[in-house]
Amino acid sequence: MLYLSAWIPLGALLGLVLSMSATINCKETAAVTAPLTLLLAFVCLSPWYSCRFLPLGSAPVWKLLTNHLLAAVVLSGGVLLTARLLAAGVATVFPEPLEAPALDQRFRQALPVLAGMSILLYLLAIALHYVLLAVQSRRQAEVLAREAELKALKAQINPHFLFNSLHSISALTSVDAARARDMCIRLSDFLRSSLRLGERVTIPFSEELALARNYLDVEQVRFGQRLRVMEEIEEGCGDCEVPPLLVQPLVENAIKHGIATLVEGGEISLRGRRSRDGMRFVIENPFDPEAPSSRKNGIGLANVRNRLEARYGNAARLEIQVEKDRYRVILSLPCGATK
Repeated sequence: MLYLSAWIPLGALLGLVLSMSATINCKETAAVTAPLTLLLAFVCLSPWYSCRFLPLGSAPVWKLLTNHLLAAVVLSGGVLLTARLLAAGVATVFPEPLEAPALDQRFRQALPVLAGMSILLYLLAIALHYVLLAVQSRRQAEVLAREAELKALKAQINPHFLFNSLHSISALTSVDAARARDMCIRLSDFLRSSLRLGERVTIPFSEELALARNYLDVEQVRFGQRLRVMEEIEEGCGDCEVPPLLVQPLVENAIKHGIATLVEGGEISLRGRRSRDGMRFVIENPFDPEAPSSRKNGIGLANVRNRLEARYGNAARLEIQVEKDRYRVILSLPCGATK
């Protein structure tokens, strides 16, 4: 409907030009111009296929000009034939006095003008379709680039986590072989789940939390009572669609740079709040302010921030708050939205 409404002023302009080119009154002009405008509106959609078949920059210039000009001439011939048939039909509906020429005879004066306008409108439609195709191609390129970036960032997570986990298992083998074996089993379960979910573009937040819990089970073997977890997740948060492996790097940072730095360990709190526009997820952990800081050397937070920006743009935020011996990461994102 919007497309057809855009042709209303073009039809009015066409009728004005035809009435000035031939001796025809307003009724006759409207009776001929309205069907012609509707015909042109639908015919000018056809360049979409020829423009896709002959893209700019790929097809030779002579081939472009030949095909499009030939199509414009054929269109003009069809419009002229339709106009003459319409004029003959209108002449029977609005008969003129016997001494006056018939409408189809008077309308012949406007045929050259109608032919020129038909060719011009068709060529204008071709140019417009090339613009639309260029915009579509640019958007597709942006989407492909964003998907490639997301895949690269997501692929970066697995070896990073695996390296840290194998290091932990190596440390346990010399202290407690049974716990190291238990950690290997839980690690295999986590990797199986992460690989399965990692193939998907988005997953429900409930599945992402389950994956984070699997990771915490792995680390629980290593830290024992030193690692405690508190969850306050509102029920509506689980339905939000999020990129996979989004929470696990944040939990990993909380353990590596927080719990691991404290002799007595500590509690990691996971809090999720659902709002009308999105979700707010907070991970908070204690840390030793006097411990050497290696957080800036990790890739976890930077990876999550880059993935959020690549997928959501400015609609999502990752905030970091440090208060004395508490480290807080706040994740705010729309539910199921994309950039």
